[in-house]
Amino acid sequence: MSANVDKVNTFLKKGSSALLILMVFTLPINMFLNNLFLSIFLGLFGIYIIINFNKDHFLLIKQHFKTLIVLSIPVFILLFGMFYSPETKQALKEFGRLIPILIFVLFLLIQKSFFQSLIKQMLYALVLGCVISASFCWIASIIDVYQNNHSIFALFSREYANHNLSERIGIHTPYLALFVNASIGFCVYSIYDKSRLISKKRLVLIIIFLSIFLFNLMARNALLCFILFGILFLIWSKKHILLISFLGIITLLSIFTFTTEKNYLRDRFFKSINVFENETIFSKKDRRIDRIKASYEVFKQFPLIGPGAANEDKLRREQYYINRDSEAFNENYNSHNQFMEYLSTYGILGGISFLILFFTLFKIVFEKKSYFLLFLVSCFFIANLTESVLERTWGIVYYILMITVLLSWDIKMNIKIQKNV
Repeated sequence: MSANVDKVNTFLKKGSSALLILMVFTLPINMFLNNLFLSIFLGLFGIYIIINFNKDHFLLIKQHFKTLIVLSIPVFILLFGMFYSPETKQALKEFGRLIPILIFVLFLLIQKSFFQSLIKQMLYALVLGCVISASFCWIASIIDVYQNNHSIFALFSREYANHNLSERIGIHTPYLALFVNASIGFCVYSIYDKSRLISKKRLVLIIIFLSIFLFNLMARNALLCFILFGILFLIWSKKHILLISFLGIITLLSIFTFTTEKNYLRDRFFKSINVFENETIFSKKDRRIDRIKASYEVFKQFPLIGPGAANEDKLRREQYYINRDSEAFNENYNSHNQFMEYLSTYGILGGISFLILFFTLFKIVFEKKSYFLLFLVSCFFIANLTESVLERTWGIVYYILMITVLLSWDIKMNIKIQKNV
């Protein structure tokens, strides 16, 4: 009997390991496959947990109950909001997308060693997925460039860059850029990791490849993270030659972008950031602030606990109508800011929950003392300032990946960087 149980456990663990890696691998490639692998993993590993559940596991949950609650805030706050929301059907749909967060946190608390043994394999899978995703996007674009008799430099034009690049695989640009940034960060970490699975030369090539792709995606917040942390890392590690080269490339690209006429790069990175000016025939006003104000108007109507789960959309659309923002009204845009999303949906309670969640994430980072983890969480935080990340499936699955890495990370995995080399 014991031998049969061991065989079943071995099958469940090996199957779950493969599914977890495939889930991460497909995240930057295809959302349907990603969700498929995620669902099967939850079922298979759930069976393993149930079969092997014991008193010690219950004590682990009890011991880390606070962590369970805080990291599952997106789930619990939605459950709370469902009690007084008239949009129960839509709220249940949102609950279905968020519930994997709670299940994953439970799995992590009960079987930390399982995830710990797979951290690097998962992150390498993400890197490979991003390389394949970038390759597919570029191949499709290059074929179009060739068929339309355009120059190869047209890849950085409005027709082939930004959303038109990422939409070739059906992923919204800020999320694909978030995945690429995480992959670049892990490749940098792996260069100094003695147990790396890929040679240094190949890692450097991947970093260059994904960095160019990130620039081609033109997601400004992701590029801000890339440049800021790149400079800080090179200063901290005293890589003076690399720092000068990095700053030189950024400076030359900035000068070229800003001074070249009829240049989409300049329009994207400089002229399109038109938040406080009025719209003219030469530049389109950025309505981002106005749309955040629309969410704020909803918050003012229900300041304490908000209108409830899934009920804010209708009220926010009314504000878009008042503001004559036809694009946001027709497309039913969310806040494009996770803090304002929670504030407009769950009131002050939502705003406080958002702050507690990120305070906890950064607290875990500083306890682990890892520059790589700081990079991961900081990029995620900055993404939440311009996107309602936890309202989209891509963002939810990435959050699951991030907290898996955070909770499973052992301080012994931190790398020692030889400075001034």
